[in-house]
Amino acid sequence: MNCLLCHNNSEETLSITAILLLSPNKALMCDACQRHFCRITQPDCPSCYQYRHEGACQDCIAWKRQGYQVDHRSLYQYNTAMKDYFSRYKFQGDYVLRSLFAQELAKHIKKYYKAYTLVPVPVSKQRYDERGFNQVTAILEYANLAYLDLFERIDDTRQSSKTKKERLQLNNRYRLKKGAVLPRKILLIDDIYTTGSTIMSLRQELIRHGCQDIKSLSIAR
Repeated sequence: MNCLLCHNNSEETLSITAILLLSPNKALMCDACQRHFCRITQPDCPSCYQYRHEGACQDCIAWKRQGYQVDHRSLYQYNTAMKDYFSRYKFQGDYVLRSLFAQELAKHIKKYYKAYTLVPVPVSKQRYDERGFNQVTAILEYANLAYLDLFERIDDTRQSSKTKKERLQLNNRYRLKKGAVLPRKILLIDDIYTTGSTIMSLRQELIRHGCQDIKSLSIAR
């Protein structure tokens, strides 16, 4: 099978044990490409999994000063390889790349968040029409992970167009869909965690409607 990133023959074979354990990425990515991605094993910030920072990061300190709780985990560092991956997957529409981290995400969720209902971060109608898919739900569906589509996005401004200060200021970008029934425990799923403004916006909307046990998880930080 060819590597989904470089298209060279990965020459990787999966053992029965690896398949049963959902061994991540091996049949989809060659060793050379795999080495460019950095798994977060010892996060420096205990609240959001930011690396290369001693103790609580400035983003989490800023959120806590505003009275917000941060309870986030990520699988990988957002390095150059991850940036290139998301550029191809999200912005160039390389839909097949939804599979690359799907099984690894599923394995992590089944190990640490069994009791939680998955709630993906929504995209706006305009972004969905441009891209043809929601990058988060596409990954969840490939991994056969059930989820609740609770939110709709009402502000279409790209986060990448905002300054960091603007990102750390919450606004009403999301709202619960009419008639939504909230589960007791919710795990918010996003592709990339940057400052945390997206997750904080969703958390506050859930809290406003009575939900208290809320955690979040992303592929990259």
